[in-house]
Formats: sequence, structure tokens, C-alpha cells
Amino acid sequence: MLSNYLKIALRNLMRNRVYSAINIFGLALGVACCLLLALYIQDEINYDKHHQRVDDLYRVVTTFKSDLGFDKLGSASPPIAMTLKAEIPEVEAAVRVLNPLAVSHNLIRYKEDLFYETDGLLADSTLFDVLTYELKEGNPKKALTEANSVVLSEKLAKKLFGNNPAQDKIISISQGGKLRDYKVTGVFVQNYNSVINANFFISMTSAGWGQYVSNEKEWAGQNFVPSYLKLVTGHKKEDVEKKMNEVLQKHGAEAMKALGIYKTLSLEPVKDIYLKSDVGQSSRIKYLYVVVSIALFVLLIACINFMNLSTAKATKRAAEIGIRKTMGAFRSSLVRQILGEAMVIVVIAIIISLVLVQLALPFFNQLTDKNISFNSENISYFIAASVILTIVTGLVAGSYPAFYLSSFQPAQVLKGKLNLGNSSGRLRQALVVFQFMIAIALICGIFVITDQLNFITEKDLGFDAHAKIVLPLRTEEAHNLYDALKKEIENNPNVKAVSGSSYIPGTIVWNDMLFYPDGGNMEKAVDIRRNPVDVGYMELLNIKLLAGRTFTDNRAMEAQSKLIVNRTAASKLGFTPEKIVGQNLHFDWKEKKYDFQVIGVMEDFHQNSLHDEIKPSLFEMADSTKRFTYVIASVASTNFDKTIQSIEQTWKSVIHDTPFEYSFLDQNIQKQYEEDMRVAKIIASFGMIAMAICGLGLYGLSSYMAERRFKEIGIRKVMGASVAQIVAMMSTEFVKLVLIAFVIAVPIAWYGMSKWLESFVYRISIHWIVFALAGLVALVIALVTVSFESIKSAMGNPVDSLRSE
Repeated sequence: MLSNYLKIALRNLMRNRVYSAINIFGLALGVACCLLLALYIQDEINYDKHHQRVDDLYRVVTTFKSDLGFDKLGSASPPIAMTLKAEIPEVEAAVRVLNPLAVSHNLIRYKEDLFYETDGLLADSTLFDVLTYELKEGNPKKALTEANSVVLSEKLAKKLFGNNPAQDKIISISQGGKLRDYKVTGVFVQNYNSVINANFFISMTSAGWGQYVSNEKEWAGQNFVPSYLKLVTGHKKEDVEKKMNEVLQKHGAEAMKALGIYKTLSLEPVKDIYLKSDVGQSSRIKYLYVVVSIALFVLLIACINFMNLSTAKATKRAAEIGIRKTMGAFRSSLVRQILGEAMVIVVIAIIISLVLVQLALPFFNQLTDKNISFNSENISYFIAASVILTIVTGLVAGSYPAFYLSSFQPAQVLKGKLNLGNSSGRLRQALVVFQFMIAIALICGIFVITDQLNFITEKDLGFDAHAKIVLPLRTEEAHNLYDALKKEIENNPNVKAVSGSSYIPGTIVWNDMLFYPDGGNMEKAVDIRRNPVDVGYMELLNIKLLAGRTFTDNRAMEAQSKLIVNRTAASKLGFTPEKIVGQNLHFDWKEKKYDFQVIGVMEDFHQNSLHDEIKPSLFEMADSTKRFTYVIASVASTNFDKTIQSIEQTWKSVIHDTPFEYSFLDQNIQKQYEEDMRVAKIIASFGMIAMAICGLGLYGLSSYMAERRFKEIGIRKVMGASVAQIVAMMSTEFVKLVLIAFVIAVPIAWYGMSKWLESFVYRISIHWIVFALAGLVALVIALVTVSFESIKSAMGNPVDSLRSE
């Protein structure tokens, strides 16, 4: 029986080659898209799932009740984590994992090799008690117990030592300060996705930032240390959070009152940090929902094509169904047969889709900025997804045709009185409308996202980022030689100006302080971000001065508590830009009062991305070149290569033991939107594929309609109808369906894009022209697709269509 069904399925495929090809290729394309996006989804949801007892692992989150310009931080004050471990029985283990001052590049030296390495973290000796890392070398219980010990990733160990053992080797590392020697005490394997992305871990008791964090006793401020807890199995999260805040009040109540802040502690599951964290308003889960929706919609569009073409060709199989029923075939057997035929097509489509996935994977990785490949971790997932897609697609695509065809009455069929009725036609129309509704919504999404990204690119950020070269100062040597380097670069004829700062636009300002004016107190203080800069920084970036003056080149005088605040800071403090100039600001810290004076007010500018609102900020003159993290040079906008080569030579002549590197400020700023651009590319690419599948389905239906109305077209031509009239007649029905889809898609697209735009504080307004263009694109695609077959039929010889009678 099965072999008979298979033969019939193959014969039907061969008999209707065009429709079969459309069905198979459309399904293959839809399934391939779905499988690629399934791999992307699997990669995204797999973050930090490798940890043992992952359900017991939490990150400490600090929530502020005061007006600090932010609500939550995924970090805590230095002593909190270890005190919670000591005083709460439900806390089995605790660890602090810190990237000191968000240092992105760490200088590493081994023998003659000197290079930068990213993602170097400080960690307590309890790291491997809390988080799961497979150690290829070393003892996890002892690896980070001694000061100045380091555990390397397998990749970094191989880079340093080749295939030789790394254990007990001595390397030198600088995390923004002097190069210090560290003993390698372990090598870990990093073959998983994690928000804690590390190339090496340094023991927390090491000199520098490690010792500072270990010895710091501040409970109210210094909330910059990411802290993780492993709770006893069977814990109640709410009970532990209550005890955590009791411990916080016990040790930190007085300090918080003195600092004028109030904060609480909570627990965030480690497994939820990457996708679901509300710290920093992460939108990754929203983006993942978008990707899931696109995958389902593309597959659904492909299934709709199959259903439409199958029901459209029903008349050609009506006689077969009638004879089978007359010969005693039950409806259930007919349903199984037709479903089986659909499954054959689906299986063929799945096989083709697997080939397409293999071919498209490198391009897909480039599109999504992933490194997805088939391995032991995801092959079972991929096979399961393929099997599920085969079954689901076969059932979805074949169910309606199976029940529809098997419902034919044999008497009517064999008498030639079969009336397909309007129900199947209406269903096909509804499915076409649904297809184009999805496609038009996706096109609207493409246009809106493109407009927002163009808005980001073109918006006046309050400073000039064009032709600005950024040179990071990553070592103590570079900090100490800042003045000499600046002087030499200024002598370059292609350089207009040079200055320095702790934070450049596009980076997060971690340094903040609570200020209050005369007559105020810390309870009503305003949290203001502090950026130590050099003379000429504002002028170099063309930041507008609203009132007062900028810094002079007298560093010793200007560094004496002189401040330039932005418009937002002045407003938060209760002053206009003109009135705040000359005012004194104060800050209380550990029973001591610090006094400052406002000498100028600058216009607001976007230090961070347009996802965030402009925060109260200030510039202060750095009292030491050690506070400068970057040198910025404004250069002529021509001959970039020559200018960079010249600056590199200057760097190497002044600074000998720090590798030269550079970047462009405008490119750094655009990196803030990489996630948005990545999702935009995904939506654009798969939106176009969805439209292509819709066009493929329309072509199949239009060719069927042309075939069905072959004689009618011949008669109309004999009666004098022109080619244009016949094409218009055959296109009108499909144009109506696209217009109906447009009307339905507009409010859906508007709602979805409005929700997406909410993640930007500064955003475009959705204009009606976006929807008009999306509808026009869909209409043009539909007309081109339908007209091709319509023109072919209309230009045929009417004699050929009438001779058969």
C-alpha cells in the first residue's frame, strides 16, 4: 500500500512539473530559512546553560530609590557578596568577577611577545565553586588562591605557549597600570556561550584593582562589582532576598544615609541575564521574539503556497477521487494518501533545504555576526528541528488539501457536475491576503528600522565625531608619557588639535558623584557623571558652550575643583545655564565636605547611544595624566592613511613598550547600534525571502488561473479584447487581495514598530509614507508576477484555445 501511495505521489509530481517545482522550491526555501533561524535561536538561548546547578545561580542586582539617573545595576558594593556568604545560611558560595574600570584590552608580555588581549577579569578564589569551567590544567580549588596567579583560556594558552603546558609559566600583564608578573595556575576550556566572556582570570588578591576590591569596605557607594551567589538547593529566592536586605541595612544604613541614597538588593537568575535581564533595559529577548516570528511566518507563507496550489488543482484530481470512492475507498484512506503525497513533497523539500542551509550558513554567520557551525552541541537539536519541521509542515501544508479533496461526492464528479463552490476560492483568497499581510508588515518593518538607523546616523549628537582619531592609553607608560606624545602629535601638519579624556563619546561614564548647591544637602543631591578631560577637549569635539568659560591650559589651577556642567545637570540642580555659572557645588564623603565651583555650562550632547536619555554630566580638568584613558586627535579629512602612519611613527618614537592602536570616533559610536543593525539585516533579508515566496505562490496561482480560463481568453480575443484588457482582467483579482492585505497589515505593522521604537529615547515618528511605500512594493511585485503569465496567455493564438472543441 505504501509503495502504491509513493508511486502515485511521484506520478502526480512528474505530471505537474511546474506546480511541483514551485511547491518544492517554495517549501525548501521556507524550511531552510526556518532551520537557519532555529540555529540562531538555539545559539541565543544557550547562554550560561552549561553551569552545574544553574537554577541555584544568581547575580546580585542593586536597585536605587534615589534620583541617580539609573534604577538598577547588575553589580554591588565590594564587600556585599562575601558578607552575604558569611551571614546567610542559604548562600552556599559567592564570587566577585570584575572587569576593572571596563578595561577592554590588557597588555600581555611573554618573552619577546607583546600584545593586547580582551576580556581579562579579576575573580575570587571561589570562582570555580560557583560557576562551571572545565579546567584542562590546574586545580580549581587552588587555582586562584594565591596573589598574582592567573588562569588562562585554552585559546590564549595556545597563543602564548603553543602545544606546551602552561602550568607554572610566568607572564606579565597590565590592566591599565604597570606590567606585573603572574604565575599561570590553570587553563580552562571555553566552548560555550556566556555573559561572563573571559580570556583569563586574575586572582582577586593580586596587586592593583584586586587588592582594592578585596580591602574596600564601602557599603553604599562603589557599586561596580559584579557579584554571583550559589544558593543551597531548595531555597526560596524571596526569603534569601529579604535576608540580603537585612544584612545591607545592618552594615550599610549609616553609609547610605550619609551619601544620600537608598538601595535594595535582589537576585537575578544567571540563566536569564543574557536574554531577559531588565538591567540596562536589555532588548535581546524582544529581538529573539522578532526572529522567532519571522521564522514561523516564512514557513507559514511557504505552507500557504502549497495549500493554495493543491486546492487550485483539485479539479484535475476530482475524477481520480470519484473513481476511488466508487471502488470502495474510505475517506480516511484518501486522507492518508493525500497527506502521504504532501509528506513526500515535504521530505524532498527538507532534503533540498538541508543543502541550502549548508550553502547559506557562512553568509548567515556574516549576517548575524555569529560563528554557528554543526557540532556535537547542536547537531541533535538540528536533527530534532528538521524532523519536527517535516512533520509539522507536512500536516499543516497537506491537511486542508487532504480533507478538501477527500470530501468530493463521487456521483457529482462522475456526472461532470462537480461544483467546487466558492468556499475553496474564498479560502485561497484569504490565504493570499494572509501571505501578503505578513510580507507587507515585514516590509514596513524594514523601512521603519532603516529610517531609525538613518536617523541615528544623521542626528546631531551635540559634538563633531568626523575625522577624529582615538588612541587608547592602556599602560602606565602611556599615561606617564601623555604630555610628550600630545606635543609630538600636535607638530604633525595634518593634525588640527589634540586632547585627552577618561571617557570618549560612545563609552559609559562609570565615574559619578552626588552634588548639591549652597543650602542643600546629600539627601537632595543630584547624581552627575564626571569625565576628567584635558584643555581643548570641548573645542576639539565642537561641544557648544552656553555660558561661562572653558578650561585654560593652566592644569594646576583648573584642576582645583573647577567644573563645566551640561544643560541637564544645571536644570536638575535648579538653575538656568546663566545662573549656575559661579555657583558652588558640594559633595559629602566619609564625614568630609568637598567644594567645587561651576565655571561654565555646555550644551547637552549624547555621550551614550540614542537608546538612553542624556544624563547630568560634567567635565573637570584632570589633575594627573594618569586619569586620561584616551588621546583624541582631530585630523584633516584627506590622506587618512598617511596621517595614521605618521602618528604611528610618533607613537613608537615616544612610547616604546606599548603597542600602537587606533580607531575612528564616528565608527566607535556606530558600534553602539550593532545589535539593532544586525536585527535590521535579519528582518530585511528574510522579509525579502518572504516576499519572494509570496511571488512564487502568486505565479503558480496566476498560471493556474490562466490555464483554467484558457478558452475564455480565446473567446474574448476573438470578440475584440486587447492584450491590455485581458491582462487587467486577470490581474484585478490579485490586486484587490493585495490591497485588502495592505489595509490589515498597516495597523499591525504600526503597533509592532511602535513597540520596537520604544527602546530608543530619541526616535523617529512613523510617517504614512512608510506604509504607502510598503504597499506599493507589494503591489508591484504582485503585478509583475501575475502579469508575466497573464501577458503570455493574452498574446497566445485564440485558435489554439478554441480548436479543442
